[in-house]
Amino acid sequence: MKMMKSLLALGIVTLGASAAYAATQGTLGATSTGTADITLTISEQYRISSLQDYTFGIYSGTGDLTSNDDVCVYHNGDGLYTVTATGSGAANAFTVTNGSNTIAYSVAFNDQTGVVGQTALTTGNASATQSGANVTSSDCSSGGLSANLQVQLLEAALQAAPSGAYTGTLSVTVQTN
Repeated sequence: MKMMKSLLALGIVTLGASAAYAATQGTLGATSTGTADITLTISEQYRISSLQDYTFGIYSGTGDLTSNDDVCVYHNGDGLYTVTATGSGAANAFTVTNGSNTIAYSVAFNDQTGVVGQTALTTGNASATQSGANVTSSDCSSGGLSANLQVQLLEAALQAAPSGAYTGTLSVTVQTN
């Protein structure tokens, strides 16, 4: 009786373990067919590309300097995302420097190409939810560019800056909303 209870318990454990597998095994015969389930998970993916450098050249002494860059934002999900930008200045400020002097600039983003209706970005803070990411191809080769990134240096800051060659780096991150 004790032996029978042990065998019964072993059978239940074995049965429980085999039920966890969905694959079926073929039987011996002229032909045999088995099956196996296939499972996988694809995580959300984002990509920003087609960025261009902002090269303003020599400042004429009057007016703001504004440049717009149509970019590719890709998302393999619902097309919704947020944007976070940081500069290379102190505390990630949006500034360019000549080594000892800095000039602040502003950054704006639009989830459509062009410049209409841009959203001002503050360094290190995620934007409101954006929409319209290219969901067709990660490099926008199909579906086209999907957003616009604008950099602007104001006349007052430019006129107050000492002469010199100024440089900086703008980093842009797209992520889940």
